[in-house]
Amino acid sequence: MSTYKEIHGLKIKKVSSDPPAPQRGQMWYNTTTGSLKIRALGPGVWTTGGNMNTKRSSTTAGTVTAGLASHGYGYSPSPVGGSVATEEYNGTSWTSVNNANQARYQTSALGTQTASVVFGGLNGTGDAGPYTMSTAFEGYDGTTWTNLTAAPTAKAGGPTLLGTSTLLVQVAGNTNGSGEPGNGVQEYNGSWSAGENYPTSVSGLTGAGTQTAAVTCGGATNAPGTTKTANAFEYDGTDFSATGALPTAANSGGGRSGTQTSALFCGFNPGIATLDYDGSSFSVNPATPSLTTPAFGVSAMSNSDNTNTAALAAGRGPTSGDNLFTTEEYAGPSDATTTVTVS
Repeated sequence: MSTYKEIHGLKIKKVSSDPPAPQRGQMWYNTTTGSLKIRALGPGVWTTGGNMNTKRSSTTAGTVTAGLASHGYGYSPSPVGGSVATEEYNGTSWTSVNNANQARYQTSALGTQTASVVFGGLNGTGDAGPYTMSTAFEGYDGTTWTNLTAAPTAKAGGPTLLGTSTLLVQVAGNTNGSGEPGNGVQEYNGSWSAGENYPTSVSGLTGAGTQTAAVTCGGATNAPGTTKTANAFEYDGTDFSATGALPTAANSGGGRSGTQTSALFCGFNPGIATLDYDGSSFSVNPATPSLTTPAFGVSAMSNSDNTNTAALAAGRGPTSGDNLFTTEEYAGPSDATTTVTVS
């Protein structure tokens, strides 16, 4: 397809009003406003969405217009520990729906608003606990939560799930209540089985993709979570292989959306920028340097539509334990008319 430049060259037209349907690359001078304008690919942006009803570090699934938030470390308004609260998002506001069966936090989720699953985490309520590691695996069908077959091994602290609600892989995560990171991998296709071990023992990692084509990155390699890694790996359903590293070692990067070859990540600790992954390397997304509200360990962005151009992030805040009602929506780059300025 020819570009505007190839058809019309670099000649700039003078017009009294902006053209109604300009093409990307088209430039004109508006004599009425005295401004030089161009149609170009505009930046992707984070915008604030409707607040959740329950303040917590939820896990999310679904899409920007059909999202789901559940579980997490709740506040009401003081700490109440593991939560069963479930809410659905319609692109504007959250609505409280049927509670989950088990109060948990540090869980991982994926799927759609009408077919999602939540795995693992820490069981218990109350600010002081006690909390126990969980093998729980719950499914949500848009109305009701069902206890599914529990996993063989309990995980918490970012036990990343990749794939779909019926065909997934669970990667690494904490192996005990003290936060000791592990490298175990579990796969689910209606029943659970052990997978190839992750190359390093980590918790608080994140990833995007499917059970047979995924990318994972970051994480903490010690129990306090203070030693972070920049390592990233691709998974083909059998083996993990190293790929380009994160620009900065980080963990608690729950925010993810997209595929193994085109993914978007946010909400890392420390608060590094929103990142793009192109199938071989990570780069700072120049249009979206960060969330509108800096977020540490933001809950998982929607990835059920396998796109890095639209995503939903909910919960958490600027520091560890600073859980919020906040919801943010990401819209990827799109064509926009921009006024050209010369300095």
